[in-house]
Amino acid sequence: MRKAGIIMIIGCLLLLGLFKFPLWNIMLGAPQYPDPMGMNIFIDGIKGVKEFDIQNIDGLNHYIGMKKIPKPAEMWEFSVFPIVIGSMVFLGVALGLLGFLKKISPYWFLAWLIGMTILGILGMYDFNNWLIEYGTDLDPKAIMKMTHPDGTPMTYKPPLLGHQKMLNFDVDSYPAMGAYLMFLGMLLTLVAFYLGIRKKTKNRRNMKTRLYLLLFIALGFSSCEVAPKKINYGHEGCAYCKMTIVDRQHASQLVTSKGKTYNFDAIECMINFKNENKDKDFKLYMVNDFQNPGELIDASLATFLISEEISSPMGANLSAFQEQSIASETLKNYGGKLYTWNEIFPLITSN
Repeated sequence: MRKAGIIMIIGCLLLLGLFKFPLWNIMLGAPQYPDPMGMNIFIDGIKGVKEFDIQNIDGLNHYIGMKKIPKPAEMWEFSVFPIVIGSMVFLGVALGLLGFLKKISPYWFLAWLIGMTILGILGMYDFNNWLIEYGTDLDPKAIMKMTHPDGTPMTYKPPLLGHQKMLNFDVDSYPAMGAYLMFLGMLLTLVAFYLGIRKKTKNRRNMKTRLYLLLFIALGFSSCEVAPKKINYGHEGCAYCKMTIVDRQHASQLVTSKGKTYNFDAIECMINFKNENKDKDFKLYMVNDFQNPGELIDASLATFLISEEISSPMGANLSAFQEQSIASETLKNYGGKLYTWNEIFPLITSN
């Protein structure tokens, strides 16, 4: 138990890194901003990655009606989280000392780990709720108002984890140094528990099974994000017409509110599938950028061209472009007519 107690103490002390390093990082990049902007989320507040990042992000968000990034005094979490983390460090170190003195069972280490895991899940849940409110509670008098095909206003919730395309911005959200130190500390407490109980169990096979289960409990919590996924060209079929998807310039994808994806070999297939499945809650409409084959872009922000000189897999002669200027240039070369998403959706539906 002496070695287990020392490892338990070290693991808990690593959580003190949360008072120095950011827990999470969100970065925003766009073609007109070659130097990305970002914000670091600490347990006691939010700071810009660079000096004026928060000010610049608030300025951009003002146009679409988003609130300003909150200050520490405006969110109760920034007052409570430091107290919670400090208390868990104190408790964990105390348990480690008692374990070193062989005064307690190693199952106390497990109890601390489970408690910290629950707190982590609750913290991620609270963080995700804040992201939802931040991206959906928009000022109705905003300068810019973007809508989905059904007329409902667009929302701008950043991803909890991973990459997401928002308007012309690439948004990346990932754990930062503080989170990695916390995960490492929790892993060490799991190791401490394993070392403490190893001498007390005779069945090594059962012990390994327990370790894997505990590892899953401690580190297995994660969040399902509503985000596009890569299409496996040449190997999967269209969800509407069942043809194999091979065309990287005209493929498309629907993503539901639960993160389930449906892939299509043409934009017209996606629209027809959506109309025949009105009971499903689709959140993302993604189409391939004709200029950059294989790259999925937000259909609501794309410019569409119908030209008989550019055929699409199902005969609608429909292509999508991320840049309107490139769509206009293609129109000059091949002829046809340009449309917005709000215009093309009912046009394909009526056909």
